Amino acid sequence: MPSGSGAIPVFRVVFLVALSTAGIATLATVVTQTYGYGLFMLLPLAAGFASALLCNRGRKWDWSRTSMVLALTLGLTGFLMLGIEGIVCLLMASVISAALASIGAIIAWIVSKMKSHQRTMLLLVCGIAPITMGFEQRFKSASPLLEQTTTIEVNTPPEVVWRFVPSFPRIETAPDGLLAHGLAYPIEATMNGTGVGARRSCVLSTGHMPEIVTRWEPGRVLEFDVLETPPAMFESNPFFNAKPRHVEGYFTVKHGRFVLIPLEGGRTRIEGTSWFQHDLWPQAYWAPITSRVVKAVHERVLKHIKQLAENCAAE
Repeated sequence: MPSGSGAIPVFRVVFLVALSTAGIATLATVVTQTYGYGLFMLLPLAAGFASALLCNRGRKWDWSRTSMVLALTLGLTGFLMLGIEGIVCLLMASVISAALASIGAIIAWIVSKMKSHQRTMLLLVCGIAPITMGFEQRFKSASPLLEQTTTIEVNTPPEVVWRFVPSFPRIETAPDGLLAHGLAYPIEATMNGTGVGARRSCVLSTGHMPEIVTRWEPGRVLEFDVLETPPAMFESNPFFNAKPRHVEGYFTVKHGRFVLIPLEGGRTRIEGTSWFQHDLWPQAYWAPITSRVVKAVHERVLKHIKQLAENCAAE
């Protein structure tokens, strides 16, 4: 269908919106260092709105063309962001970005029916993301303390399991699932002393996590405060050695606990719990992802303790 008066070439729309979106995202992640609503919600919504409105300008609205432009815009934006972000982070953010870009396109379709004020609406929608980023940097919200508990049952009594709770030797098995893609995973745990006040260190793939014991009940409970959290992951992409800001300082573990519960038949249930915070918003989107990663970390440790305890009992 021939373009009408004022129609903008489709690929020019894709390039213009993608370049602008990547530029504003870079402003948020590198300059203001805010991984919040402006970046993850308002920016993709604005990108979807601008792409849809501009690619249909001077033409009869076409959803096939709009969908193609949205996909190309998001894909090109992601490609441009590979200069400062890793592929794992971009993939995790892609779901919410695609959903909000689609909502932006629907809003653009509604606005396209207006006889006037389309340009004003375009400026308003596209300007709200960077303005919000500025407010988020100036008025940072306190992150909620999140909690994740994971359990496993071991075919040995608590006194045997306890031997491998305060410290355990190196986990030789390679990480799998989520942990196989650069996320920090546990390797071993060491102890210096015993009882409350003793120092413990969990060795992760990204560094050491020093801890201090706050509760020590042999065969029952081990609790500790985490003094420092190493980087959450090693990010990478096919082109650059990416070191995005969010891998260090945006995820912090505050406290940990192991509880051993005796079961019938000389068995034990281990409950591993971590309390942690992360500065990624919206929390409703990122918290379940973060909790799943923490659960994967727990499972790696608990399976290792189970294997050590059961092998010890069999000797």
